[in-house]
Amino acid sequence: MFSEALNNGMSKEDIQYYLELLNEKLKGKGRLGQIYMVGGAVMCLCFEARLSTIDIDAVFKPQRDIELCVAEISKEHSLPITWLNDICYQFLSDKGEFKLFLELSNLNIHSATAEYMLAMKCFSLRTGNKNEMNDIEFLIKFLHIKSVEEIYKIITKFYALDEFKNTLPFVLKEILENE
Repeated sequence: MFSEALNNGMSKEDIQYYLELLNEKLKGKGRLGQIYMVGGAVMCLCFEARLSTIDIDAVFKPQRDIELCVAEISKEHSLPITWLNDICYQFLSDKGEFKLFLELSNLNIHSATAEYMLAMKCFSLRTGNKNEMNDIEFLIKFLHIKSVEEIYKIITKFYALDEFKNTLPFVLKEILENE
């Protein structure tokens, strides 16, 4: 099922399939789980802004139960153990906004809002990463933003501006000028 075991990344269908498998694993153990997705999975699954992502970045509860289920799925389907990971925690804001995306029998999946995604993408800013730059451009258009000031207003809902890279204003100005 997985798009050539991550060679092409996970498609929207792949993401849904593996999250449903995770739900079934939790159900089999009599456990309930919560996933709070960010990153490429949200861009692919929720906004349909891209065709695939290499992994699902998320925080999840109960962490140990979900990690064990992820390990089982990884082994059963020859997937990297990182197909669902919480490495994104370093970019999260304690003011982050999520909305319920999908409610399964034993797993609720929440996605970051568009504004929070834009703030996070700007915070993690990897200018050499084409997907990151495309995601920022998509979110600016999606949110109908016309100025750097509007972006800063969104960013400051979640982060302090002094936490951002000095190149951010130049990157944002270039994106806005290219629209």
